[in-house]
Amino acid sequence: MKKAKNGLAEISGNEIMYMFDETSNFIANYNANMLSDAAIVANQSNILANEVEFWKWMGRNYNNSGIFNSAKTMQNYISEGAGKADWMVKQIQGKGYEWDWMTSKRGNVQNFFKTYDAGDVANRAASDITEKNILTGKTTEYQMKAYTSKTNPKLKNTPKDMNIVTNAEKIGVVKENGYNNVEKFQDSQIIKNKTNERMEHIKNGKVQTSYNFKNIAGTMGKAGLIGCVAGMGIEAVQSYKLWKSGIIMDSEYFEEILKAGGDTGITAGLSAGIMIPVTAAITAMGVTSLLTIPVAFIINGAVNKFVAPCFGRGKYKEILSDARYYQNIENVYDGLIESMQRASEQYYDFVYGIAQQNEIHNKMKIHSMAMNKELYNLYNTI
Repeated sequence: MKKAKNGLAEISGNEIMYMFDETSNFIANYNANMLSDAAIVANQSNILANEVEFWKWMGRNYNNSGIFNSAKTMQNYISEGAGKADWMVKQIQGKGYEWDWMTSKRGNVQNFFKTYDAGDVANRAASDITEKNILTGKTTEYQMKAYTSKTNPKLKNTPKDMNIVTNAEKIGVVKENGYNNVEKFQDSQIIKNKTNERMEHIKNGKVQTSYNFKNIAGTMGKAGLIGCVAGMGIEAVQSYKLWKSGIIMDSEYFEEILKAGGDTGITAGLSAGIMIPVTAAITAMGVTSLLTIPVAFIINGAVNKFVAPCFGRGKYKEILSDARYYQNIENVYDGLIESMQRASEQYYDFVYGIAQQNEIHNKMKIHSMAMNKELYNLYNTI
């Protein structure tokens, strides 16, 4: 590992991201009593955001058609005839394959410094997805070939140097046609299952095309308060390396990262309700979902100088600032407190509104019962 001018060891961006990822999972597992919901909450936030952003993306791909505006519009469309339903299956299979591949890439710590963009048109020219390294600016193009039938991928207009992503059954055929850059993703049965699942959601009206109180509250209800503060100073990085090498035990590493985070240890909390808007912004930008790791990592100034500079660039900077991750500790606390305060105020207003409605309902019920009694007495006098 190279030495910096001030004698401290340089840290690569990949090393830091592996440290974030592995340490976050370690904390959640090691301190299960307090953080057992951390992974579940992050997962629930990602699931909701991934579904909503997928259908929003589908809507943009088929601009102004209105087909993908809501669960109802999709139901109405496929009810118009078998041909419409078949068209929907075809679109969901192809575009769903693209989306699922991008999701798998965004969830891999190795791709933290990359973005994935499939554009907002149903059929892009030349390639389907663009991978971009935000540090070097290098772009890589991919064509997606998802075939669940015996039909072979159409490659007539595909350059030989193109990167091809296809299902397991078609890898051999593509390579036999002279393509060397071929990646396997899923198999025909998985593709069918994913397509059928999305179609069933459409038929049952369960498609989530927007964020609303119901779906966010449902995710928040599984969250509670989670998270912790973990310090990422030079000492913590060295402790991480010792822990990975088996030189220090889990308990020692756990103490080290909490000590580096401050004497208070596990204090900060993040609810899924706060995480969802961040996850949505990340998904829409094509950025890795690892940014929503439910642990607030505090990087001190010395480490910040050696971490790959993506943290201070463009949309990454905006997202990280909004998320209050990887910032100085005062920013973490301020952002969390403000977000949680707003959430609690909104929840209080909601509960207060329900209570008022309930009170009015009870008054109306009493009044109705009185009227019923008067009508009953009147009826008996007739």
